[in-house]
Amino acid sequence: MRHPKPIVLCGCWLSAILIALFISGPDALAAENAENWRTTYDLVMRWVNFAIIVILLVKFAKTPLKNFLSDRKGQIERNIKSYEQQKEEIEEKIAENQKMLADSMIRFEKTKQTIIETGERKKQQIIEDARQESRVLLEATQHKIEHQIREARNTIRLELIESAIALAEKRLPAEITAADEQKLTDLFLAKAAGT
Repeated sequence: MRHPKPIVLCGCWLSAILIALFISGPDALAAENAENWRTTYDLVMRWVNFAIIVILLVKFAKTPLKNFLSDRKGQIERNIKSYEQQKEEIEEKIAENQKMLADSMIRFEKTKQTIIETGERKKQQIIEDARQESRVLLEATQHKIEHQIREARNTIRLELIESAIALAEKRLPAEITAADEQKLTDLFLAKAAGT
């Protein structure tokens, strides 16, 4: 792009100043009052000074100002890119953390399910072991009771036999006669000889 020459710029500025003076101060351009010439002169000088400052700024401060604004724009663009990159990195980390959290929740649920299943199996095993142990205890107790009953029967039988023998020993001598003794002796001898 081609830049206009400084003379053209000065002409543009001066015409802009004159138009501004014409619009802003119709009283200032009218020289009917000789007393008002000083206010008009001051107003014109202010505009001329303003135009000189603008021309000097355009002439000497244009390039540094342009460079400053360009550098500032570049710095802002770099900052924006840096912030966008940081934002993307943070979003990636958030996505990774969310994925890790989801994986952890899945592992937690699997571990929880495994623990529950293991607990149920152990519970069933404990119940089965308790049933088996109670059957064994019941059988052992039943055998023990049967053994005690047999022993009690044997003890009672022995006691009955002993009391029957004791009773027989008391009664038999009084009831057995000499003939009965002879018969028993003959019977005993006959059996002894027959064997």
